[in-house]
Amino acid sequence: MGAINFTIRWREELEAESHLGILVLEYTMGQAHVYFPDEMLWVNSVPEWAKSLWHEYRVQCAAWCAAGSTIFNH
Repeated sequence: MGAINFTIRWREELEAESHLGILVLEYTMGQAHVYFPDEMLWVNSVPEWAKSLWHEYRVQCAAWCAAGSTIFNH
């Protein structure tokens, strides 16, 4: 899969960019939180290319959150 780059965007969004494309996750300010969807919601809401990548995105997003003291809600 390769690296996924995470970038905080305004309006409480976290952009997850890989060589396959870009996904946008919910990110809250104040005490920073990322709300990562469960696998069923993921499959029902992401583009076709990302449907089988839930685990990879979850692992890399959790690591990104841990490195930046951001709460990872899943």
